[in-house]
This record gives sequence, C-alpha cells and structure tokens, in this order.
Amino acid sequence: MANQEERIFKKTYTDFDKRLDQELDEEKVERRRQLLLQAPNFKLLNMMVENEKYSQELAAKLKDGGLYYLRSREEENVEKYMGIFRRTLQSHPSVREELFKQAGFLGCMAYKRDIPLLGRLCGEAVLSGLRLLKQEDQELIEQGYLQFKNVTNTALRSRNEEDFRELVNALDRYWKDNRISVTPGLLGLLPGLLFVAADRRQTNALVTVCSLSRNVLRRSSEEPVVRQQFVMEWSNTAAQIAQRDWKEETGLLLTDLCLCLGSVRDVALIKKVMADISIHMQMQSKWDNFEIAFRLYYPCQLFSLALLQWGMRRYRHALQSENVVEAETEIRESGILDQVEQKMNVLGEKEEALELIRFVLRNVRDMAAACARLRMKDEWEIFVSWQREWLSAVPDNSRRKERVRLFLQMAAEYWRNTRPSRSSKQWEFMTEVVTPSLLSDQHMELIKEIS
Repeated sequence: MANQEERIFKKTYTDFDKRLDQELDEEKVERRRQLLLQAPNFKLLNMMVENEKYSQELAAKLKDGGLYYLRSREEENVEKYMGIFRRTLQSHPSVREELFKQAGFLGCMAYKRDIPLLGRLCGEAVLSGLRLLKQEDQELIEQGYLQFKNVTNTALRSRNEEDFRELVNALDRYWKDNRISVTPGLLGLLPGLLFVAADRRQTNALVTVCSLSRNVLRRSSEEPVVRQQFVMEWSNTAAQIAQRDWKEETGLLLTDLCLCLGSVRDVALIKKVMADISIHMQMQSKWDNFEIAFRLYYPCQLFSLALLQWGMRRYRHALQSENVVEAETEIRESGILDQVEQKMNVLGEKEEALELIRFVLRNVRDMAAACARLRMKDEWEIFVSWQREWLSAVPDNSRRKERVRLFLQMAAEYWRNTRPSRSSKQWEFMTEVVTPSLLSDQHMELIKEIS
C-alpha cells in the first residue's frame, strides 16, 4: 500500500512542483537571513549605552532588537539583550518613558507568542526602572505600574503561572527593599492582582499579594476615599470568589482584609466594609443556605467578635477614666477648665465605644433579619444555625465557645430590645441561644443604653 501511494505521488509530483518547492525553500532561507540582519549588535549597543548623547538612537535600536526576538522567537541572547535594556534605563533618564512602554509592549507580546523568558525579564525591567525614579517623577511612576500590570495580567492569562508568581514575588521584594511611597498607581495595581490571582486559583501568589496589599494600606497616606475604594474592591473580589464556592481563596482574601482593617483601625472604614460584606453574605445565603454562607465568610465572623471585644474594652476604659476624673474634680479646687476638657475627652471616647458596640450588634440583628427573609424563615432559626455552625468550628476551644455564646446572646438581647413585637413571638424558641445566660447586669445595662 505504501509503495502504491509512493508511485502515485511520483506521477503527480511534476518538475514544476519541484521548482516551486525549491523557490519556497530559498525564500525561507532569504527571510531567515534578512531576519538575522536585524539581530541586536551587542558591541554597538554597549558602546552607545556608555554615551548619553545616543539616547534616542539607542532606544530605537532596542525597539528593533525586541521586535527581532518576537519574530525569531529565540531565547538564546535574551538575557544579554535585557541586561543592556536595564542599563539604558539607568543611564539614559531622558528615554525612560519610552522604554517603559517598550517593556510593557514586549512583555505582553512575548507571552502571547510563547516567549516567557522575554516576558518575565520585561516585567522585572519595569521594576528595576521604578527603583530609579524619585518622588517628582509621578507620571512616570504611574506609567511604570500600568505597564507592569499589563505584563503580569498577560502572563497569567496565557497560562504562565510560574512567571506570574515570579513577577509577584519581584514586586514584593521591590516594596520591601525600597519602602517607596504609596501612589494611586500602586493602589490601582494591587486590586487587579488580587482578582487575577484568585480567579486563576494561584494561592501562593495570592498569599503574597494579600500580604503586600495589607502592608501598603497600613502605610498609605492617600485620601480616605482612595483607601476606601481599594478596600471595597478587595471586598467585592472576595464576594465574587465566594460565589464560586472556593473556600480556600475566599478565606485568604477575607482573612487578610480583616487583618488590614484591624491594623488600620479606621472605624468609619470598618463600618463601611462590614456593612458591604453583610450584604454579600445575605446574598450567598439566598443562593445556597446560611450555613454555607457562614463557612465562606467565617473570617468576618471572627472579626465581628474582635470588634465587639475591642468596643467593650474601650467602653470599660472610658468608665474607669470617667470615675477618675470625677474623683479628681471632688479633690481639686483649681484647674476647672482642664478638668472640663478632660471630662469631655472621656465622654467622647465613651460615645465612640458605644457607637462601635451598637454597630456590631445592629449588624448582626439586621443580618439575621435579612437572611431569615431571604430564606423564608424566622430570625430564631438563623440565630440557632449561627450558634451551631460557630460552635462546631471551634470544637476544642472552650474559651472561644464562651465568647461566641456571649456575642450571640448580646446580639439576641439587642434584637429583643429593638424589635420587641417580633422577638416576643419567637423568644420561646431561642432557648438554645440564650441559656445558660452569660449576660451580667453590666451587659444588660449597656444593651439598654444603646438600644
């Protein structure tokens, strides 16, 4: 059979076909020769790097060299070429903007044409260029972050996960080594990295980006609106990942988000984010059920518990300070103005603590009511499920169990005081939550004060 096919091929393969194949081969060889003529002349490039008057010509030759590697798809001398590229960034500040754009374009195209080494080196070159910039080069800094974002996104979307992790680690090292100021460009870069890392389930890279985001926000001196926008995008990313029921990625996002809020200690920001997360949790309970929503958003439950304890500590401290001021007022006869000012400060601290406690308990109450309405249940069923899920999450931690019971009992008592008509009809079913009671007289007085 094979011999028959060969005889047929010989009969149909004419001299014209032979000449045509020969011409095509010659054309390929000529194209290859012409392409090799465009290869970077490293000796010339090294000479031009040393002289700053050749900046524009050098930038043009580097662009031609990058196009050569994109066309030839060779990786043999890529590192040598990118070494000269980084030296040019350092020695020729007048063309840095053009080089940043070249690095972004080459990096993206390299990943699309399956030249990952060139793509990764372009991303690292952008970071090396950012290290050279000063505070007054704000526009150039923003341009660098934009190009780095494009390269990293293209790396992951073209399935180069290892290169993406390398670039994220390089960004983390860049931040730790330089301790640069936080700019809008950096705050615009990180939310995108959070999403693509979670979207592609790159947990190692996601851990790094979450930690970096937390450190950046802790040091951020930007306007509260910018910080709030970043944190809200972080919260929305976590909600999108939670919808896919990816517990590990959701847990990483929410844990670091809560740690970030705890370190910043901006009460207004905390209230905004926790209210937003409550809405996401309500919708999750509607799509699945309350138990699944609780497990996915478990870090936020722990953060609510920590917030209540923080508010209680501040409240107790304010009460102690108030007693001290009253005692000093009775003893001293002079300095009345200073004592009044001190008294006002203590009252302000007390009101802030009460407002924080009120927010946490109101948030729990509204969460239970909304989830009950969405699931077509009563609030007591949500409270009971809430306690069962939480206690099952800490089976061997008796101290945490006691805190959880106290937390839910305070929330239930707040619900009873603020929604008397509805809670009175369901209170008989709340036995599992409210007994044995851990609420002291001080707790009861506090709840009445904030109700």
